[in-house]
Amino acid sequence: MNMSITSNCTILSTMRSVINPAYRAARTAAARTRCPSSSSSFLPTSSAAASRVASNNSNNSVVDFRRFKSSLPLPEDDHEITESSTTSEPRLDNNTAPDISDFTSDPLKAGTPSPWAVFDAWGAGDGIIDPLSDDEEAMLSPEMVRIPIDDEDDGANLPNESDILAVYDKLLKRKSSVHFGYPYNLMYNHEELYEFMKYSINNLGDPFITSNYGVHSRQFECSVIDFFAKLWKMESDSYWGYVTTCGTEGNLHGILLARECHPDGILYSSRETHYSIFKAARYYRMDAKAIPTLPMGEIDYDALAAEISKNKDRPVIINVNIGTTVKGAVDNLDRILRILKTLDIPRERYHIHCDGALFAMMMPFVDWAPEVSFRKPIDSIAVSGHKMLGCPMPCGIALTRKEHVKKVEQKIEYLNSVDTTIMGSRNGQAALYLWYSLRKKGIAGIKRDVVHCMETAQYLRDKITEAGLTCRLNDLSSTVVLERPMDDKVIKRWQLACEEDIAHVVVMPNVTKPKIDKFVEELVECKNTFGRMQPKREDSPLKKLECSSWGGLAVAPLAATFHEDY
Repeated sequence: MNMSITSNCTILSTMRSVINPAYRAARTAAARTRCPSSSSSFLPTSSAAASRVASNNSNNSVVDFRRFKSSLPLPEDDHEITESSTTSEPRLDNNTAPDISDFTSDPLKAGTPSPWAVFDAWGAGDGIIDPLSDDEEAMLSPEMVRIPIDDEDDGANLPNESDILAVYDKLLKRKSSVHFGYPYNLMYNHEELYEFMKYSINNLGDPFITSNYGVHSRQFECSVIDFFAKLWKMESDSYWGYVTTCGTEGNLHGILLARECHPDGILYSSRETHYSIFKAARYYRMDAKAIPTLPMGEIDYDALAAEISKNKDRPVIINVNIGTTVKGAVDNLDRILRILKTLDIPRERYHIHCDGALFAMMMPFVDWAPEVSFRKPIDSIAVSGHKMLGCPMPCGIALTRKEHVKKVEQKIEYLNSVDTTIMGSRNGQAALYLWYSLRKKGIAGIKRDVVHCMETAQYLRDKITEAGLTCRLNDLSSTVVLERPMDDKVIKRWQLACEEDIAHVVVMPNVTKPKIDKFVEELVECKNTFGRMQPKREDSPLKKLECSSWGGLAVAPLAATFHEDY
């Protein structure tokens, strides 16, 4: 029987409404809060306010299935900025008191914590959502969301859960609409999978070996692994992999295999490597070398060669960054392999892991990009699933050569399977969501997303440069690096990730040109009001943005004279 997705969703929704009145009421309330009235307010101690908001919004929003096949943003006409807040100051929307310090001990490195993408952000590419009102923010305060624990406190004076969640939904919509600093694709639609959230899907054990636990999604997990094995040019029956909880777990697994293959090896990775690589070195008690980087963020190849040559009596384990965390720099795999050949390091004496959290998923779809694949002598790749693909929970993929995983394999009798992964119980929902995204997008859909990100990143770079601010964009990257805004409210509003005197924007499918125009407008206002960030030292990250090795031109910071010049 052939039915459209829309028809199926309608039938399922109708069935739920008839069977479960509570579901019907919740669905109606959720639909009404998608377009909250600008005059609505939520009182912390009363659920009546939520009802008033619902009654003020009779026009339920309609899900736009044009974005269902691929997450490519709609035409720019559909992304008009609609923010109508009357306040001139960007709001924090994070319920943090002014006297609370940032989460890091060094305020120069304080951006915002990663807002894990645990929400369905339909419409994340549309206009900017209004900030929460004071009453709404109060609804999400620790006092309002606390859980009563003793007999004397029955929670009678607390708002009910539905009212709290309605405000929380609005907060997440707001946050997703100004999400610039972290690499998460927030444009996805997984409504068809909602039915499966009622099952405890656990992919415990090895994905390729059945266990006694029957509520799993291993067939979907294996399909996902097969897809990436083909993407990265692995021969049939030569690979092994699994769906991880995140890119960090993939790195932990890749480095674990490297250590098991070379117990006395030394781990080499650049100073701009993601922290999880050196975390793995600590966990596994490995000797590790943090190699200096070139100004644009790539590993210093001469320094790497010098360190390896000093330790030729020990095996070489190298982490190659397919996009560094802050600058999006891609280490040159071919040059690293050439170094190993020049130093006469035989294949059996080196092991290469590729950390491709974001860009290993994008690079195969960039025309004329260098190839990173298993046709070259690499041993493992880790990539995040919730970044380029988009997923409502953090997840990733670890892929390696089959012979390596045999070194960590252990038979577990009560599972009737083997233990080969970092985790025991594994999220079977994640494998299902990744499979669904890959099937719905297809190769053409993924490439369209990648092209959007690369072209829009160039647009952002040009707009910031035209505004007179220092800005850089690495080749093979959608991460735009800029001088850090002087006002921390701008950083928190746009959720920018910062490192000392620089910040960055990771352009994902939910970042659109109208949003960029609004962002640059606020950067200029910040510059005119507070001046510009000056380099903290001679070799600071901001100072390196001016370096000619990046190519092109950078707008040099004009510190100390901004009152006269602006």
